[in-house]
Amino acid sequence: MMRRVALLVAAGLAALAPMASAGSPAAPEPLLGGVTVQEVLRHGALSAQIVDYEGTKVLSVLRGPLMETITVNHAHKRPGLTRLDFLSPDGVAGRVVIDDGSRTWHYEPRLHVAFVGPSVAVPADAAERLPTERYRVRLLGIEEVIGRPTVVLSLWPHAGRRERRLWIDRLTGVMLRSEERDPDEGLVAVVYFTRISFGLNLPAALFQPRLPAGARVVSQDGPTTTPVPLSVLEQRVGFALRAPAALPGGFRLLGGSPVRDGPVVAAHLHYTDGIRPLALFVAPASRIGPPGRGDPVAELGADARTVVVGAMRLVLWRSGDRRLTLVGPLSLAELVRVAHSLGQAP
Repeated sequence: MMRRVALLVAAGLAALAPMASAGSPAAPEPLLGGVTVQEVLRHGALSAQIVDYEGTKVLSVLRGPLMETITVNHAHKRPGLTRLDFLSPDGVAGRVVIDDGSRTWHYEPRLHVAFVGPSVAVPADAAERLPTERYRVRLLGIEEVIGRPTVVLSLWPHAGRRERRLWIDRLTGVMLRSEERDPDEGLVAVVYFTRISFGLNLPAALFQPRLPAGARVVSQDGPTTTPVPLSVLEQRVGFALRAPAALPGGFRLLGGSPVRDGPVVAAHLHYTDGIRPLALFVAPASRIGPPGRGDPVAELGADARTVVVGAMRLVLWRSGDRRLTLVGPLSLAELVRVAHSLGQAP
């Protein structure tokens, strides 16, 4: 189950996550002609609903002493259709991820398997449903990215150590570049477009999955398309959940959804810090064995492991009679700290 969940979530999570409003009210910045940084963020949050685009995107993430780099073709059709075609390196070339806001279709060429499951995108109305004043937001200036003027913002979470910098296109609101910086490690992640075209009116057929001949389909069905309250989720998965409403780093619980992997039903808990999603999967330990790969994490138990899949990091461990998997675009050290904070919950 760990492999299937990882492949589904890891392929597109970092690239698909939309921006949400953040920060406290601020006076208009002179460089922006009377527009506040919060209004710029709001423009970015709404951009996916109002503009079509297609381009080449590069994702680089620090992995040990080296930066791991992936190149994808990224197409988006308003309001919520996204397609990622992985171009390089050879290990991921041919991978395709399509997300329509309610379902994700992910073809893994090395396995010749198509994984189908719930959307991994943050809900479009997440900004309205999240607490405010969770970030310190600062204008860094105006810069050009691939020949387009962008507003450069710095975001610091009140409950975290890592700075996130955003380059938001002034005309469309699309984020053309983002960086994540750590006080100790420096630049740990960067995502940027090398080419982009807007207003293409992309055909809907581009976002319709077409299964390669002979490919096997693995369905991770969930009966809902949006997160539901924990009380409802408990009834649908058949076991109790004691998920905290907040996690370190400013992550807040939006709700959850059931995920089916053959005979096993797991709970998928949706967290976000207002910018990035964080997924916590919980399943009965009696139905799932210990992870068969990864690096040991002694502080979380004898069979706890960390796994790196592309830009995603996973922590897998056992807590009481539950198996837990934490997945997100954070460093392994940060994920382990979040996992450790859960204690015996859920």
